[in-house]
Amino acid sequence: MKMLQLIKRICKQVLRDKRTLALLFLAPIFVITLLNYIFPDPNDEITITTIHVNEDIIAILEANDINVKEENELDVKNYLEQGHASAVLEEKDEEWTLTILNDNPMDEGRAIQSSAQAVMEYNLNGLSDYMEETSDKIEELMDNIQTMIAQLPPEIAERLDINMETDIDLDAEASAEIDMGEDLVTVEYIYGDENYTFFEILNPILVSFFVFFFVFLIAGMSMLKERSSGTLEKLLSTPIRKSEIVFGYLFGYGIFAVIQTAVIILYSVYILDMEIVGSMANMFIINILLSFVALGLGLLLSTFVNSEFQMIQFIPLVIIPQIFFSGMLKVDAMEPWLQWIAPIMPLYYAGNTMIDVVLKGFTFSEIIIPLLILILFIIIFVTLNIIGMRRYRKV
Repeated sequence: MKMLQLIKRICKQVLRDKRTLALLFLAPIFVITLLNYIFPDPNDEITITTIHVNEDIIAILEANDINVKEENELDVKNYLEQGHASAVLEEKDEEWTLTILNDNPMDEGRAIQSSAQAVMEYNLNGLSDYMEETSDKIEELMDNIQTMIAQLPPEIAERLDINMETDIDLDAEASAEIDMGEDLVTVEYIYGDENYTFFEILNPILVSFFVFFFVFLIAGMSMLKERSSGTLEKLLSTPIRKSEIVFGYLFGYGIFAVIQTAVIILYSVYILDMEIVGSMANMFIINILLSFVALGLGLLLSTFVNSEFQMIQFIPLVIIPQIFFSGMLKVDAMEPWLQWIAPIMPLYYAGNTMIDVVLKGFTFSEIIIPLLILILFIIIFVTLNIIGMRRYRKV
């Protein structure tokens, strides 16, 4: 009986809390819907640009759902960096070279596999044609020999002992004519080399994601504790201005956010041996700005919740979608209506800029625009925090 009363009380509490109900049912539906449209369909076409490649290989690529562009000459690095294709396949003296950026293992992995498969199929077709042609020649030769033998006197023909099947080694000749070795396609990398693992390419994104996630969580929870403990109420009863409160919390928690950012980056670099082509100082700048964005967002959302439970429920709505737009997946390959979401995601700028610095060696001047956008996010969240305090705290 007591248990039933407890169940009844909990049900009433949840049903009265409209925000909890909304987040409880809408948040998972939102995330599942997002995942359904974000992850690339394995049947989607990828683009490979070919330079002087045999038409048969192009036909095989197109038959395997690869979008093929044909070019004569181009600056491969600039071409790939501008996103015109996932890879460039070149043919010279029947040697095939595939060039990739090596900054996105998903599309580029399919490009390598598809190119190697196309070249192998082309070689197999060549081998089959060669075998068929050789077989026709042998058959013609045997017919001629039989004709010649038939024209000879019977006593001479009986003395001949010709075994046409064992005198010709078809396999040996075919192997000599067509190269069927393992390295059908030579893969060249604009950034890094073949030793780059999946984790090493995604690690810069993960560093930024965890900085963003933990700072957001700590900021939101801490601000909520300030409210529930009455500390914020006492503070608001003093002549202090709301902007001073917001900046006080921002820089107060910001000190620990900067220390946490430094620990995560140094651990990734010196313990996990993350290779950095660019400057480590630029990594610090990106992630410190991102941590202040997370602080501003965490403080802002904490004004709309009444419990830690409600704060955690914002994670699938606010945090998880960020990682899908952080450079892990190509935004250009997503549904068109999803592509407009990326520019409003702070991790879209931080994650892609981290890849530019860590893998590509971009300098400060080359990443200044995304840094300015992160600063704009900070300004927006600070402004909204000040407005939010005025509305919800009634001081």
